[in-house]
Amino acid sequence: MEVKQITRILGAVALLGGIARICMAPSAYIWGSNSMQELICGFVACVLMGIGIIGVYLYQAPRSGMLGLVSVLLLSVSSSLTVALVWNNMLGLLPEDHSYISTLMPINSVLALIGQIVFGITAIRARVYPIWSLILFIVYPGIYFIPAVSDLGSVAWGLCYVVFAYYILQGRARRA
Repeated sequence: MEVKQITRILGAVALLGGIARICMAPSAYIWGSNSMQELICGFVACVLMGIGIIGVYLYQAPRSGMLGLVSVLLLSVSSSLTVALVWNNMLGLLPEDHSYISTLMPINSVLALIGQIVFGITAIRARVYPIWSLILFIVYPGIYFIPAVSDLGSVAWGLCYVVFAYYILQGRARRA
């Protein structure tokens, strides 16, 4: 199997992950934040996005280099840690009751934030994906700090992956 085919398959995985992430918002509004429905969407999204981000990188790899790879590895590890944290939440394990959860949460946040910023910058320099989606990818975590619209952060996050996947599956790249 060629790298191009693998990239397209991983692009489809990123698309499904983005859709699952977007589904978190209506789940939160309908059943409430941290409802089992929202957590299932988040769990599926993290698994698929952690795998799909590798395809997002492969599509722009010749232009983003080693720094882009490092950022994608950070994002993939962060997705794996988030899967574990969501699973703990689904089981009803709280950070107050288990010190390992309290330790993993800040580590995961730092890995994700560094990975997002570095990936966004390397992807902007690579000029493959639309600039607005990359800027949104860098700034969407700020949405979670705005109380009235915090549940829409997952929509912005998922939308970035949907756009990335669309460009991969269509074989497009923005004009340099």
